[in-house]
Amino acid sequence: MDTIIRAMELTALLILAYFAWLAVALRKRKRTVQGPWLFLLRAFFPNWQFFHGLGPAPRLWVRSQDRPDRWSSWHPVYPHLPRRTWHLLHNPSVNLALSHQNLVEHLATDVHDLAENADIRDCVSYQLVTRLARDAVQGGCWDDTPMVHRPDGFAPQAFQFEIRLLRLGQAGDEQLLLSPVMPLRP
Repeated sequence: MDTIIRAMELTALLILAYFAWLAVALRKRKRTVQGPWLFLLRAFFPNWQFFHGLGPAPRLWVRSQDRPDRWSSWHPVYPHLPRRTWHLLHNPSVNLALSHQNLVEHLATDVHDLAENADIRDCVSYQLVTRLARDAVQGGCWDDTPMVHRPDGFAPQAFQFEIRLLRLGQAGDEQLLLSPVMPLRP
């Protein structure tokens, strides 16, 4: 029992030290904390930028190619999952879908904060959204709800994704990022 209590105290101390170090880092620099090592910890924290004001909402769109001359139409990868009463207690599929959208929002932030002459493909958020887009094109699901509609008889060989900024209350959206055409790998 003593070892469990000591382990809990050590864990609490490490978490407290991390947040103290993060507060010092925020005071030293501008308001944005950057660094490749921080990307490992960003998964634990949602993107809180919606508190800064109402602005465009980033959305992920994908399309796939089964032959060099034939593309599917663009499809949004955005969670519109049915609500159920038991979701109040247990809701893993919606939580996964919302974490995917949070990842898209992190990528949009990274594109906005990208340094001059830097390549967005080096960002972890770009690589993770690429995997998300690949999964969506290959038939990924949130529980039993597919991420995108997949036409019958369409066997994708390549895919492409883009991040669009949806401006609430306005018609149309703005392209923020367009990926190159990438082959699908099993």
